[in-house]
Amino acid sequence: MNNENATSSEVRELVVEAVASSAELMANSSVRDQWESDSALDGMSVGALAAHLVRAAGATIAYLDRTPENVVPDKPLLTPVTYFHAAVDSPIHDEIKKVSLAESSIGHEATVEKCLALVVELKERFSAEPESRLVGALGGRLLTLDDFCRTRLIEVLLHLDDLANSVDIPTPDTDPRGRSIVIEVLIGIGRNNYGDWAVLHGLARAERSKNQVFPIF
Repeated sequence: MNNENATSSEVRELVVEAVASSAELMANSSVRDQWESDSALDGMSVGALAAHLVRAAGATIAYLDRTPENVVPDKPLLTPVTYFHAAVDSPIHDEIKKVSLAESSIGHEATVEKCLALVVELKERFSAEPESRLVGALGGRLLTLDDFCRTRLIEVLLHLDDLANSVDIPTPDTDPRGRSIVIEVLIGIGRNNYGDWAVLHGLARAERSKNQVFPIF
């Protein structure tokens, strides 16, 4: 199936599952023991990376809380692709490392507990929100809750892999439907940023590709 057309309940369940897998990984003693060590991401400690993952997932609750249920869009809705295009250009992008480091100061155990609590909160909140629910992000730009969930799958699953790689343990085997959604959106971002032929060359004709990889974040 086209995973970008997954139902609301499926997309939301995949986010909950990804965050639950993240909490389980964070609880690993290897993460605890290397909390202050450098992560696989330049300029971020293992603890800062874990804190950033929790913040990225928790943004769903924050955006729901500050967006009125009856909000009416005054411009076209963002999509997962256009969301990331806008996010990379956002000034907040430069503050991520500083905020993540500060939030990791609560320590390993408290961060794990925060992630576990978020799993429960997301599950409860998602069940109460209608399919039509909109959220405001990036200065109030609106997108559907389910499209925002797709952006959270990208953040959570990629950083889940980053965290596992940082402490040299296997990446948790999450639901393949979530990974499929991430792949589809990332290909869409690549098409938007570089054009179709560049993506085709990168995937199937490396000898012709000017970009062996397509930097997005």
